[in-house]
Amino acid sequence: MFRNRVISIVLFGLLAFVGFAQDNNIFIRKENNPELKVTVTGYFGISLMTSYTGFIRYGYIQIKSTGEEKLTWLSRDQFLQQASGQVVSKANPEKKNLLEDKEIMWQSFENLWKLRYAEYPYDGSEEKGWAGRDYAPSEAQWSFLKRNYNYSKMDQFLYGEDMWRLVKDSQDPDWQNQYSSLK
Repeated sequence: MFRNRVISIVLFGLLAFVGFAQDNNIFIRKENNPELKVTVTGYFGISLMTSYTGFIRYGYIQIKSTGEEKLTWLSRDQFLQQASGQVVSKANPEKKNLLEDKEIMWQSFENLWKLRYAEYPYDGSEEKGWAGRDYAPSEAQWSFLKRNYNYSKMDQFLYGEDMWRLVKDSQDPDWQNQYSSLK
């Protein structure tokens, strides 16, 4: 009888120890655990790669907390409508006028082709671009874009604050002259 009690107490103690030694977090549902919950952040962006709709590619990128990325291309008009808050967007769910907030004139997007071309690439315009080479920025201009905006290759999708800063800066005639002078 004494022996049975001792065995029972020892077994009870072992069960209690094993029960408390377990990590209870493994039983928490994923959606209730912020460490396991996947979040998605959206950003507007651009690329200097041409498309069938223009000289600049527009889009938004969704980046999951897991590192997975999903890029959605937009027309210039869709981009401007979403960025200005006229149309709801995953990159602008509050429908803020980001152009106004960032002090960017929508016409500035019309001039972004000048970053890549030395002159307008089609017949019908004598307008000059800012690029150091006919169809691409010079090496010095690429260095400048990389250093100031983390933009280093033509097919890169530039997004977030780096993109907004580049567009805003490109509005300034002094910036345009500085960029043009880099050969």
